[in-house]
Amino acid sequence: MSRRLTVEADGGSRGNPGVAGYGALVRDTATGALLAERAEPLGKVSNNVAEYRGLIAGLEAAAAIDPGATVLVRMDSKLVVEQMAGRWKIKHEDMRRLALQARDLVTAIRDAGGSVRYEWIPRAENKDADALSNDGMDGLTVDRRHDGGGASSDAAGDDAADEGPTGGASAAACAPVPRRAGTPVRVVLVAEARSDAARSTTAASVQRLLGGAPRCLVTAPADDAVETAAEVGDLLDVGSVVDAAWSPTGEVVDAWDRVVARGGTTVVVCPVEVVQAVLAHVLGIPDERRARLAVAAGSLAGVEVWGDDDVSVAFTNRT
Repeated sequence: MSRRLTVEADGGSRGNPGVAGYGALVRDTATGALLAERAEPLGKVSNNVAEYRGLIAGLEAAAAIDPGATVLVRMDSKLVVEQMAGRWKIKHEDMRRLALQARDLVTAIRDAGGSVRYEWIPRAENKDADALSNDGMDGLTVDRRHDGGGASSDAAGDDAADEGPTGGASAAACAPVPRRAGTPVRVVLVAEARSDAARSTTAASVQRLLGGAPRCLVTAPADDAVETAAEVGDLLDVGSVVDAAWSPTGEVVDAWDRVVARGGTTVVVCPVEVVQAVLAHVLGIPDERRARLAVAAGSLAGVEVWGDDDVSVAFTNRT
């Protein structure tokens, strides 16, 4: 009897076309256990092309688990679902080519004794694939296989998952991300909040900005910073890594350089004066003038690094 698998897939483009990526995962249909995750950046393509690439990746991952599986594909792209079901015509050449590639995978699954059917779902029910597609848009490539009980292996290697102050998922989330042309390194600086209510508000602001996708989360060791990071981590579903260099007495510039060298998107929770120090560093403001930078406790500042000398401060004091 063939195995029953569910593929959840998504793709996105920041701009249409714009910086794009896809995400896909495979679950055991009967138990809901997570079996595989995939994500990849795509450069500059349209949203629909990214959606198709997510479908293809999901079908490939399902076939790798069981070539003759009974596969249910769930996507929030009405276009892809209707076109692959044969109810809508495919007019765009790029999508036609990708649809043929997907149909070849479907044919192989059917020839092996399996089947594939499609189901449209609202976007709210596709959050996990959406989170992976955001990783792809951030330049992260993911290819993980799970045993269905929570353990996983990553393309970076099993040893990488055991390193770092918090280990496991946190270390994997903070693994290096390859730099991609046209995709900046993004750093969200979060000034530590000083009350429970303020921490909840700050965490909600980070979630609205980044969505629910896993991100590298780094925190200074100060109590207010650690507690703020815990609130952020709960909403982003990622553990924090404590780095003493993000303290007022730490090597802040070195800490900044490490975050930029990692790539991808990193959230750093630290004291107000450390946020000021980083902004002064990237803007070339002398140390004696950095206190003039207005940074409120609990606020967010966003910095994008496009190249060695191409840095932009996207926003400050966001709440």
